[in-house]
Amino acid sequence: ALDQTEDILSKSRYICGDVLTMADIRLFPTIIRFDEVYAVYFKTNGKLIREYPHILGWTRELYQIPEIQKSVDFWHIKTHYYTSHPHMNLYGVVPMGPRGLKANRGKKIDAIFLEPHCRASL
Repeated sequence: ALDQTEDILSKSRYICGDVLTMADIRLFPTIIRFDEVYAVYFKTNGKLIREYPHILGWTRELYQIPEIQKSVDFWHIKTHYYTSHPHMNLYGVVPMGPRGLKANRGKKIDAIFLEPHCRASL
């Protein structure tokens, strides 16, 4: 599905064309969580979001919308997933990740999502 999404976003600015739609809004939480949680926790690590240039650019664009950015708390996302399923993570170990677990506790996170998205030309 990520390969198909990458193909779609290589040809259009958003999932359904040139306008941000509910399809984009609904896909965003999955994509923003993918590298930090899903790739490790659910072992969906064949390829990371940062390896898909068009998905990464799309994610950057959406993340840079202030209302969307305010809704993302990486610390909460990680601690929730890694501590809520004891049958999958008996000791509740939360990996620090490349930017450290405290990266978003009271601060903005992730230079990767704040870099230019270059999506306006599509």
